[in-house]
Amino acid sequence: MTRSSFLFFLIATILLSFSGCEKPNSDSPASKKNEPHDQAVSYQEKETKYEKPSDSRKKFSSVGKNQKKTNVRIKQVNLESLSIQSTYVGYLLPNKRVLMRSEIDGVIEKIDFEEGDEITKGKRLVDISTKEHRLKLKIAITDSNLADINIKRDEKLAAQNLIPNAQLDQTKTRAESASLNKELAEISLNKSLISSPLKGTIKTRHIKVGEFVRKGDKLVEILDIDRIIVKVNIPEQEILSIQVGQNVEVALYIMEKKTFLGRVKNIGLEADSSNRTFPVEILVDNKERQLRAGMLARATFTKNVDQDQIVIPRHTVLERDQGRVVYVFEDGKAFRRDITIGLSQLDQVQVVQGLNKGELIVVEGHTKLTDGEEVNVVN
Repeated sequence: MTRSSFLFFLIATILLSFSGCEKPNSDSPASKKNEPHDQAVSYQEKETKYEKPSDSRKKFSSVGKNQKKTNVRIKQVNLESLSIQSTYVGYLLPNKRVLMRSEIDGVIEKIDFEEGDEITKGKRLVDISTKEHRLKLKIAITDSNLADINIKRDEKLAAQNLIPNAQLDQTKTRAESASLNKELAEISLNKSLISSPLKGTIKTRHIKVGEFVRKGDKLVEILDIDRIIVKVNIPEQEILSIQVGQNVEVALYIMEKKTFLGRVKNIGLEADSSNRTFPVEILVDNKERQLRAGMLARATFTKNVDQDQIVIPRHTVLERDQGRVVYVFEDGKAFRRDITIGLSQLDQVQVVQGLNKGELIVVEGHTKLTDGEEVNVVN
């Protein structure tokens, strides 16, 4: 190679090297094409740095610390009396029921009542063959008077020894017999005049005028419903707590909102062998006539227990696997307490073990509490 050819080759090589090292223009299409991609990558990197896992945990932890306490209401435990109530189903009966029957044979001459009439004691109701019995009484009275006259006559004659004493004795015997016949006639007449033995209401008339009745036939049925009997059956385990004169609350099934005050009138002396219950009768005033025989009723007996009892609302007691518990409030927290209950009535229960007088129990908001949980009292 000649010297001039070598110099030309060297210069060309240097020029080509400068041309390959030149940076592309930012305004070139290639540069513009890659620019959005680079910006997106950069934005994502910034976003990733903002949402760090450690920041999320700090946020969750902050929410837990600000969580609201459970609102509760509390009540102080005091010594109270507990009223035990027992309710039994019974039915109504009239205070008295009288079915009058004829005591003689005869014809119904007069009836002075209608069914449903209110009558007083002693009111004349029925006449049975009274004319016949009045005549018999009149004859008996005449015979008795005549016998008395004969006695006086024979006594004078006997005193004068005009008749033997035996004749005087016979006269006295006939007079005594006439007097007895008079009494029998009076009784028969009274039996023919039927009067009411009590104040009450006519339930049923069994006769009509002109009908012939025999001794023992039904005449009329009378009820005393100014007072009503509620009859209930009390189990033998409860009968000793029932006393004559004890107040009882009575309510009808058809008038549940209205109650009537009654008193125990009678306690049966013998239990029913089939169910071991004793019949008890409760007397209730019925002057307004709202109570009717045959109605169903509920009789509630109340028995007061010793006053020095710890009594709490029934709803505060929770059933747990380990038994019955309540929540006791102390130092801003609710603590679970095991208790033992005794007698219970309606919305109250007696606590025989587990609570002391003066302690505070949670009465509202307690159903979802945990032992030792901090609470907010809103009483």
